[in-house]
Amino acid sequence: MRKRLIALLLCLCALCTAFTAAASETDGLAGDANGDGAVTASDAALVMRFVVGLDDGVMLREQLQADINCNGELDASDASEILRYVAGLSPLTIVSTDATTMDLLNVRSTLGEDRTEWAARRMHAMPWSKRKSVIYTAARYLGTPYGTGDGQLDCSAYLRTAFQNAGIPESVYPHTNSNGTLVWFRSYHPERLHKTDPDSWRDWKPGCVLIYINPANKRGSHVALYVCEVDGKPIVMESRREECDGVRIGVLMDDEDKCVLTYYADPFQ
Repeated sequence: MRKRLIALLLCLCALCTAFTAAASETDGLAGDANGDGAVTASDAALVMRFVVGLDDGVMLREQLQADINCNGELDASDASEILRYVAGLSPLTIVSTDATTMDLLNVRSTLGEDRTEWAARRMHAMPWSKRKSVIYTAARYLGTPYGTGDGQLDCSAYLRTAFQNAGIPESVYPHTNSNGTLVWFRSYHPERLHKTDPDSWRDWKPGCVLIYINPANKRGSHVALYVCEVDGKPIVMESRREECDGVRIGVLMDDEDKCVLTYYADPFQ
């Protein structure tokens, strides 16, 4: 069924190339996937080629413009809406990015404007579940200073707070420190604990816990929370001493204080 839909949309793109619609009236050139300043059938064709993996050359800003349904990814429905607009069948109105999520992320983001907006769309488009509840609860603490005193959160306290305040019981995620998290998963849910490799992040789901190990003593020394993928990069929320000196959202960093990302655990597996 999906292949038929893709074939149909590609055929429609070819048939509609005679139609050209200026995008000056659209917000931020909505629908302009190729960045040429106009919305045409070639934009829909490019989106479909991107969807089926034939063209990965769509820049992030153009992806944002072509993401008509604002769900954080380019899909066949985006191409369909662009085609309908080009053919004069319907107006092209892009759904607004969730402002509340954007405000939360902008408190302490190292992603840059485009990636932050894309992350907000992906988070907002997640089906509501315990995973999404943890992500949204964790976002409320962005900007909290790093530390162990009042009004501060270190890495493990940050994750404990997010899971606890999202209503996740301790039987799912332990209320302990970084090494205690590693020991707990090894002892009670080893099937949920996985070794990382350069490509393992592609298997992570929102709400996965990343565990860094100190090579000197083999103990867990840092934890972070996986959020989503943006522009081919894994995005995390964590409390760090460096970078922002507190809770931030940003691209995954391989090491933290000479510790190495070694495991990921999926509490909801």
